[in-house]
Amino acid sequence: MSDPGSDPGPYDDRVGREFPGGSYTLEPWRAWLVADTLLDDPTDDTPHPVLAWMAGVAGMGLTWDDLFGWFDASAEDGPMFGEHSTTLHRPLELGATYDVSGRIVSVQRKVGKRAGAFDIVGYELDLHHGGDLVARCYNSLVFPRRDAA
Repeated sequence: MSDPGSDPGPYDDRVGREFPGGSYTLEPWRAWLVADTLLDDPTDDTPHPVLAWMAGVAGMGLTWDDLFGWFDASAEDGPMFGEHSTTLHRPLELGATYDVSGRIVSVQRKVGKRAGAFDIVGYELDLHHGGDLVARCYNSLVFPRRDAA
């Protein structure tokens, strides 16, 4: 069933598109800085879960500008971060190198009375270590479409 105020939009062909991917090493100094910044215990041997998202973004294999370009947008258009959720299948490890993969999982065009037209793009970033899925981060981006009806 379709969500009221939404329609498939012109970017449905992007669903399933894979990111180039790459890898990310979770350096102990970075985990320490992140923990300290988040008022967590920097001496804890288990890195803060936010590092799963940071590792995914750093290892997705393209820049934000590249990703925005897949949807005919740029930073000047004012894209916004939407939703986020991280599922950890096991704790992150200091010094581990994670293989990162990702994909576009949804694109939805919506029209709001005040906001006008916008696209919501959902994507996932997966972290693997030793062949095992360690974490999956779901995120969405909101692209204002000032010229769309």
